[in-house]
Amino acid sequence: MKAGILAAGRGERLRDSGELKPLVAVAGRPLIAHVLRSFREIGVEQVAIIINEDSTRVREVVEAEAWPFAIKWIVKTTPSSMHSFLELVRHLAAREDDGPFLIATVDTVLKPQQLAAFAAATNSAAVALGVNQPGEDDNPLWVTSDETQRVVRFGDPVARQATAGVYLVRTTILDEAEAAENDRLMSLRSFLGRLLERGYEISAIPIGNSVDVDRSADIIAAEKLLETYDPT
Repeated sequence: MKAGILAAGRGERLRDSGELKPLVAVAGRPLIAHVLRSFREIGVEQVAIIINEDSTRVREVVEAEAWPFAIKWIVKTTPSSMHSFLELVRHLAAREDDGPFLIATVDTVLKPQQLAAFAAATNSAAVALGVNQPGEDDNPLWVTSDETQRVVRFGDPVARQATAGVYLVRTTILDEAEAAENDRLMSLRSFLGRLLERGYEISAIPIGNSVDVDRSADIIAAEKLLETYDPT
């Protein structure tokens, strides 16, 4: 399996930590190391990581540790989460590989066994979304799905489930990429909405408890989640 990490965000709400978001420590290790260790445990063979041009220290920290897979770096300051997402998919799609690719945001903390279960839930969907009941998120992307786990709409809080920062993606979504960029869509949620409107199949896969580390208080919650897991 090929995988990607979205690590190009600036982490505005974590600035009081004085650290780049991918390097914010949770349970003694940088956020990005937790994602990479989960990838290692589920047998990922190649990883692409996108970072901003002012975040090159992230690369230095990652490469200071030995990993059992090839890591390809995309160093690019993009205008939005959608653009970063599409850059990753384009890179992973090289050599006519149509996926599905496993993509995770750098600030999503979950146990490796949860990620393994999600990665195994491969289906025919253009995008499979990991979903859960969100914690204290300012603006969750609510997801309504039917009894077959197919997404029928976004944005309705009655759904009680929201995206959790992990995705399984097929290259068919790239058919909409250029048009979305030309239309100046500026968020991943907008792009997902466009895919749904255009008839692409999107599925919602429950992943259990996870933590989106956006604030200092989230670090405590993430460490509590991981306390029963030995990351060594």
